Amino acid sequence: MKQYMHLAALVLFSIGFFLFGYAGISERGYGELPALGLNDPQIVYYVALACVVLAPVSIYFALRMVELSEWKCMFGGLLLVTMPVALNNAAAVADPAGLLLMAAASFAVLVAALLAKAINNRRIGLALLVVVAGAGIYLGSVNGINYSIGEYSLLLPFSFALLMEGIKERREDKVAPPIIGAAALLFSHPVGAVVLACTSALGLAEIWKETERPLNLAFMAVFSLCLFYSQADPVRSALVGLFGFVVFYALAAMYNAKMRMLAQPAAILLMLTAVLTMAANLSTHSYEGEVMGIPSAGTVDMFKWAGNRMLETGNGDVGIFAYPDAFRYHAGSEPVMLDPLDDEWADTVIFTYDTLDVAAGDGINVFAYYARATAEDGTEIAVYANRQYMLNTVLQDGSVNRVDGAIVGLKRVPFTKIKMLDDALGYNDARNRVVMVEGIEGSVLAGGLRMQKEYSVPGGFAVGG
Repeated sequence: MKQYMHLAALVLFSIGFFLFGYAGISERGYGELPALGLNDPQIVYYVALACVVLAPVSIYFALRMVELSEWKCMFGGLLLVTMPVALNNAAAVADPAGLLLMAAASFAVLVAALLAKAINNRRIGLALLVVVAGAGIYLGSVNGINYSIGEYSLLLPFSFALLMEGIKERREDKVAPPIIGAAALLFSHPVGAVVLACTSALGLAEIWKETERPLNLAFMAVFSLCLFYSQADPVRSALVGLFGFVVFYALAAMYNAKMRMLAQPAAILLMLTAVLTMAANLSTHSYEGEVMGIPSAGTVDMFKWAGNRMLETGNGDVGIFAYPDAFRYHAGSEPVMLDPLDDEWADTVIFTYDTLDVAAGDGINVFAYYARATAEDGTEIAVYANRQYMLNTVLQDGSVNRVDGAIVGLKRVPFTKIKMLDDALGYNDARNRVVMVEGIEGSVLAGGLRMQKEYSVPGGFAVGG
């Protein structure tokens, strides 16, 4: 009965995680769809859902074959379903080919476990795992994929525990999987995630039965270091990791704690941290971090409108600033790629906040709402920012259209040079943008803000060139 409860919990969590985390298809994903033969976004949605559910279930049964306890099998599945998606704004979920590769790798691991169980030889299963990881490395290297091990700081400590136990026992079937997982992660995000999810659960099982202090201390030290490695500052990470190790050691010595007492709480803490990280990364579109590679719903709507309009008229070029693969998929034609700060036009030009984010980059012209502040004299200020500059504007009657602004540390900007992308949206709407047109007179961006809109959605519109 407990087995079915853990499996049901894993399936329900996977479905819920997908429903919460699915953000759409990335630009890269749109480029892969024709080769995959997926021509309907709804089909892509269901394929992604199936992969997110079946991959961790495969890992669950693979771990059952090596006779782990139920909650450790569920732990391995949960790690797989959360960790790849918790990184880089749901990039894994938005990449259909990556999801299919993750599901295939999970199924291959299950086959390896079944073979090892059938012939009672874990080394045969390990050999198949090597083949799977090798194929992932090859496919990843061919496609130029390269991921940082530091992004998987929550998976590595438990894998390291399995590695340490394998070295101590001189068992290559425990030593090889963590090394394979780390190596595969360098080249193939899905395969590395699958292997490390397995080795993390296996490593947790080793820690659970461990009674000697050296492995406990090694695990705590590596856990501290890896947990803070993603801070991207090696010196600070090392210092914080050392401090964490001293604290863990002192607490363990003070209360004579055994790892058996700490393993399950540590696993719960690990999963909670992973889920919170996922929730933070799947938050609404913002300028914090890298720009998401997923076109907004408004941009997709504009692309569909452009495709229908071209079918009706039979001619005319459409100019866009970003997401050409998504345009080809939804509009069924080739777009004209434009620079919003240049003066080259097309018959129809589509403006949306996220395509401007991508095209304008770190420049001084496009800003997103960042925060509301109060000056020393009590004046209410709306702060806008991109990844390099900040623009402060005074609020008047809930608007910033009729007041001068100031680019922090650079210059003042007259209100006549500050334009809102969508006047119908609030000044603090996540889909709106402030455009500073000073110095770009005559450009597509400056001209488009003054022209009659042929079609519009919140945060986007199309004009005739």
